Amino acid sequence: MMVVLVMLVTLAGWRLVDVQIVGADRYVEWGADQRVQRIEIAGARGSILDRDRNALVLSDDRPTIWVDPTFVTDVEASAVALHDILGLEVEVIRAALSSDRQHEFLLRQVDTGIGDAVRALGLDGVFVTEEPARLRPNGPDFARGLLGRVDVDQSATSGIELYYDDLLAGVGGWQIYEQGRDGTLVPAGSSSGEDATPGEDIVLTIHRETQFLAEQILIEQVEATSAKGGYAVIMRTGTGEVLAAASVSLDRDTGVARPSSYNGAYLDTYEPGSVNKVFTIAAAIEAGVVETDTEFEVPETYEFADKIFSEPFSTGVGELTVSQIVSKSSNIGTIRVAELVGKDRLYEFLVSVGMGSRTGKDGSATVPDESAGILVPSSGWFGTELAAISFGQGLALTPIQVAGAYNAIANDGLYVRPTLVRGVVDREGMMHRWPIDPGTRAMSSETVASVTAMMTEVVAAGTGRLAAVDGYTVAGKTGTAQKPFEGGYSDTDYMSTFAGFVPAADPELTIVVVLDTAATYLAGEVAAPLFSELAEYVLRTLRVPPTDSALAASSVAEAPLETADAVD
Repeated sequence: MMVVLVMLVTLAGWRLVDVQIVGADRYVEWGADQRVQRIEIAGARGSILDRDRNALVLSDDRPTIWVDPTFVTDVEASAVALHDILGLEVEVIRAALSSDRQHEFLLRQVDTGIGDAVRALGLDGVFVTEEPARLRPNGPDFARGLLGRVDVDQSATSGIELYYDDLLAGVGGWQIYEQGRDGTLVPAGSSSGEDATPGEDIVLTIHRETQFLAEQILIEQVEATSAKGGYAVIMRTGTGEVLAAASVSLDRDTGVARPSSYNGAYLDTYEPGSVNKVFTIAAAIEAGVVETDTEFEVPETYEFADKIFSEPFSTGVGELTVSQIVSKSSNIGTIRVAELVGKDRLYEFLVSVGMGSRTGKDGSATVPDESAGILVPSSGWFGTELAAISFGQGLALTPIQVAGAYNAIANDGLYVRPTLVRGVVDREGMMHRWPIDPGTRAMSSETVASVTAMMTEVVAAGTGRLAAVDGYTVAGKTGTAQKPFEGGYSDTDYMSTFAGFVPAADPELTIVVVLDTAATYLAGEVAAPLFSELAEYVLRTLRVPPTDSALAASSVAEAPLETADAVD
């Protein structure tokens, strides 16, 4: 017995020596593993601002609720208490509190009130820490497809957030914390850390109020016409800056429209229809093969290649001038003009106003997944392609491409790429403006004057009368285009477009509106008044002074629609 007692005392003594002297460092290290944690600190993302540096998206710290099960003393009571605040199922909370891992998230980036309520519980092993979150001060739906989003870990997934992630993303840091017996985290005094670095701010060309108006007015018209969706693009004429790029989708089950979750103005393509006729006419005038008063015999049907063409909307037949071909929106008249232009010259002209190309420099994208549209080189035009493309079939454009092309007319023949970013604000708060595209000449001033006069007549007395804006002259063109499907074109589904600029004589704004499959689909009835309402509000918001107009715009807008050719 004495021998056993001596052995136990000797063993205890050796254990004490081992803990205090021989293995002290090892046990300190084991203890440190239990009480010391390295916390990664995310670098705050830069803000996304509008042209006046109003916040569209910004970062702010939000409470995140997490648990360390090794410090939890009463799983059941804690689960019930947290359920009342977090709204999570008790079983879900219980599983996290009983996990064999040291770190389990319950909820991330919650409202401040929820974080405060959890802190007030004082539960062992339950922690509330702050982490960066993305906030949208103008509401979650505002420009959501354009701005894009990040996930809960601040990784960009779409839109501006993704395209400019290298500028917006901050650089992460870290800090060592010691954890007390009650789970309280305190910075370790003897340990080092590294501060996180915030990202830069992006200043867009978007005008917050104009974007809001575009979305709200578009939503109203989509719902009123039961359209599948719609688009609206508003550009500052001289610079090509995009003031608004809205896309809206209708929920067929509820009849409620809301801004789309993706950037349809840049990603979606469609056959533009009659809005493309303006460019066929402009190409002909620029080439010197027609003048505005050149007359063409326009029959009821016309054979081109192996197809007989007829007029789906226009009733204009007989001798028509080039101006009348535009105002009456004659397909056959446009085909006859295109025959004089030829496929090579027409193709080159369409390319010169941005068709078939993304909107960035050298045809690069300016948003993720931007579409280049479809414009086959003229070497591949066979059969009816020249005729179809001349009046807007056989090619596909995005709404932003249509806006950029019309803006070239508004901008005295100079094509400037649609621009979304004005510059960046660096980490020191300095604004760095990005250069404005100097543009390339697509047509002469003389051609512009001729085409503008014809487009003004479209609004004064042609298919676009409902696009008139009281106090301003408007130049524009309607387009009601059948939607293609495999093997032909739909007899029920149409894209309805109005594209134009205002004031016509000295343009400030270029605007394109599009409705997808509206119940009443004639562009003169649904797209033209949408343009008018949107232009009126935006002109007022931007304080563009009225022009002396020969049009009695208010009475023109109320004029009766006489025939189908008045609403193409």
